[in-house]
Amino acid sequence: MIRLTDECLCNLDDALQPHRFNLSRLSHLQKIILGTDGTVTQLIESIVDEKLVVNKLFEADVDSDTIATTSSEQQAETHCQRRVILLQGETSGLPYLYADSLVYHGNMNVNFSRALTHSQIPIGKAWEKFQVETYKTLLSWGFEYANELAPHFAISSHDLVLYRTYLVFSQGKKIFRITEKFPFVWYLQSEQFTASAATTATPTLVSGI
Repeated sequence: MIRLTDECLCNLDDALQPHRFNLSRLSHLQKIILGTDGTVTQLIESIVDEKLVVNKLFEADVDSDTIATTSSEQQAETHCQRRVILLQGETSGLPYLYADSLVYHGNMNVNFSRALTHSQIPIGKAWEKFQVETYKTLLSWGFEYANELAPHFAISSHDLVLYRTYLVFSQGKKIFRITEKFPFVWYLQSEQFTASAATTATPTLVSGI
């Protein structure tokens, strides 16, 4: 597990003061999702009892030299691509997670790279399929307002979202910089539900996980 700490807490709005919006506000499930160092896809699948698929919202090459990095990210990169996706239920179509990633294709196995660009396979399942050994390090986590993410989750722009940003390394090279987000009102309880219940309105259904 990745250890969530106050040192990594970075709420992305001045109104979300750390003394009020911190670890104490999280449910056990939320802490597990934000802290997992395994594949978040398989973790959420086990929670919601439904297979997840990728809905690519955006994918394009970017100039890695223009990307702001922290001191822990100083490393020459080649063929960097931005990839924005929703992880959705295969049967229900419900969106369970938003992810905005930088993919450093030049630092990874060519088959692994092709799987990400030419298929709908989630990142976590891809690195398991190709047996890619990885190491993850957390850069930041915290609370923010949904704003432009609101339509994806059928919530208000003023509703809270949880996020985490982390780096993924393989064989000493950085292969991903990933930011994952989901509504704060989701994953509050330990009860699971089946995809057959997906006729219920999205916010009501998922907030009861």
